[in-house]
Amino acid sequence: MYFILKFSETWSLYDVDHSSSRTLDAAETDLLKKIFPALNNGKILTALQVSPISPNKLMGLPIAEKPVAKPTMQLSTPPRN
Repeated sequence: MYFILKFSETWSLYDVDHSSSRTLDAAETDLLKKIFPALNNGKILTALQVSPISPNKLMGLPIAEKPVAKPTMQLSTPPRN
């Protein structure tokens, strides 16, 4: 199991099983802020528990599927001189 920890402006990934952690880089923290906007709440300490689940459990999640828009092609003719 892992925890994503935010201490003020420093973000870390903590591995509970191995009692180790590493600091997340700017790209990783920017991605987390987009995926989990509630983590960027200004609090001194925030934690998010991350644990693996089986693929079968993913099938039971209440995720609404959005219809995929069909790509449209627009052909343009070059201007004639």
